[in-house]
Amino acid sequence: AGGSRSLSFNDVATRTKLPIEQVELLAMKALSLDLIRGSIDQIDQKLNMHWVKPRVLDLRQVATLKTRLDQWTNDVKQMSSLVEQQAGDILS
Repeated sequence: AGGSRSLSFNDVATRTKLPIEQVELLAMKALSLDLIRGSIDQIDQKLNMHWVKPRVLDLRQVATLKTRLDQWTNDVKQMSSLVEQQAGDILS
């Protein structure tokens, strides 16, 4: 699914933990490596992208992702039980 996305240099700096002065260089590098397609708006300090290279995960990365999702699912179930218990105590 397509569409363009615009990110401010400030957003990119925050997410990448880079100084804002280095964001334009990072964007130029990403464009030159064909990791993204789009343009840099220096005046408004925005990165306009219309394509981002898809990321392919290897089996080890997929296994790690599954483990993390399983842990997250367990955490959510535990929190749900705790909330139900606390709500029961409050409503009783």
